[in-house]
Amino acid sequence: MKRTIIGLLSVIIASNVVWGWLYFNKVDDQPNHVSSNIANKAVQIYKLNGTGDLWDVSDYKIIITPNQIQRGHASLTFKGDPRSIADSNYYKLDVQEKDPDGNYGKVISHVATSHDGSITILNNDNLKNIGYVTSDYAYDELKKDRQNYASTFLRVTWNDNDGKLHSEDIYLTIENEIILE
Repeated sequence: MKRTIIGLLSVIIASNVVWGWLYFNKVDDQPNHVSSNIANKAVQIYKLNGTGDLWDVSDYKIIITPNQIQRGHASLTFKGDPRSIADSNYYKLDVQEKDPDGNYGKVISHVATSHDGSITILNNDNLKNIGYVTSDYAYDELKKDRQNYASTFLRVTWNDNDGKLHSEDIYLTIENEIILE
């Protein structure tokens, strides 16, 4: 009887040692990416601005929390002759950024068109704040890092008064960043 008790106690002690070792030396299942580690532990805020030939972009924000990402809130300013687009009936905004493989993809898109008149681009509230999109992490989102966000650009496409289509890419640079851990 004494041998059985000693044998059972030995098995229990050995089992506890193995389970304790596994617990304290557990392997993290998450991929070892710098941005994913930061994204899960911190809040990152990037503010970007950009200057083009005819358009300026200011205060574009990327806010990364442990569970989701928000992009947008930028404003656009037209630097050309306002009379040249006063009767425009179309504009489109596409914000694109690089994915971890180096390919550009749209993260925000907005289109306005009118068949019966102008859309008043310059007095349009959508250009004072292009809006924003908040989403859970998309495929490979956690693999993105500061360089991916620094590669963001906004493409503005619009018609002038004569119906001629124009397009300009405004490359954004990170002006400010905050990381809260």
